[in-house]
Amino acid sequence: MRHLVRAAAIGAVLLATAGGAMAAGEIAARQEAMKGAGGAMKAIKAAVEGNKAADAVEPAMKIAATMKKAPSLFPKGSDAGETDAKPEIWQDWAKFEQAAADAAAAAEKLAMVAKGGDAAATGEAMKALGGTCGACHKPFRKPKT
Repeated sequence: MRHLVRAAAIGAVLLATAGGAMAAGEIAARQEAMKGAGGAMKAIKAAVEGNKAADAVEPAMKIAATMKKAPSLFPKGSDAGETDAKPEIWQDWAKFEQAAADAAAAAEKLAMVAKGGDAAATGEAMKALGGTCGACHKPFRKPKT
C-alpha cells in the first residue's frame, strides 16, 4: 500500500512539472508571436514614415496571420508563470476572440490600403490597427511596469 501511495505522489509531481513546462512553452510561443507582431508594426511605421507604403504590405499580413491564430496561443492553463496575460482572457473568451478578429481584419485592411501606395492612407490604416491593439491590451494584458 505504501508503494502505491508513493507511486501516486510521484506521478502527481511529474504531471504537475510536465504541465508547468508545457505552460511555459506555450507562454514563450505566444510572447514570441506577439514580439513578432510588434516588430511588424515598427516596420509598418517605418514604411509610412519613409513614404514607401508598399513596404507595409508584408508586415501587415504577418500581423493578420498572428492575430488569426492568437486565440490558439492562449490555451487554458497557460495563465500561470511569466506572463502578462490577465485572467480576463479566459473569463471573457468571446470578447478576447473578437478583439483578435478585429485586429486581424484591421491588419488585412492595412495591407490592402498599402498596396495602393498611398502613404497617408496607409498611416491612417496603421492608426486603426493600433487602436485594435490597444483595445485588446487594455482589458487583457497587464500594464507594463
